[in-house]
Amino acid sequence: MTQHVLDIVTAYQDAWTSGDLIAAATYLAPDFTFEGAGASFTSADEFVPFLARFSSRIGRGWRKVAAFGDGDEMLLMYELHGPTGQPLPPTVDHFVVRDGKIAAETLVFDSAAFGQAMAGATPSR
Repeated sequence: MTQHVLDIVTAYQDAWTSGDLIAAATYLAPDFTFEGAGASFTSADEFVPFLARFSSRIGRGWRKVAAFGDGDEMLLMYELHGPTGQPLPPTVDHFVVRDGKIAAETLVFDSAAFGQAMAGATPSR
């Protein structure tokens, strides 16, 4: 992973988790693809409204746990906050950057624990 890839992904994360979806969209390639639990998109135009709905349900900001990469690909583990500031379970994203834009994102998380945390319950382990 190059510093350039880390910088692009970090700027994207900073933008969408602060609620600035216009800025976040500038980091996505037009043919951006997304795969996640229950959601799949084949363009940035399709994805951004989904991201807007999701970001409106969580707290602001994020914390990087770890980042690893090779070339134009990166794995990022991070933590988000719920609407009342409660911690949410760790999330992992695989990003592919092409020509300075995020071309693909694959999201992996424990949907049951995430749902419990969003509801304010203590996730079972």
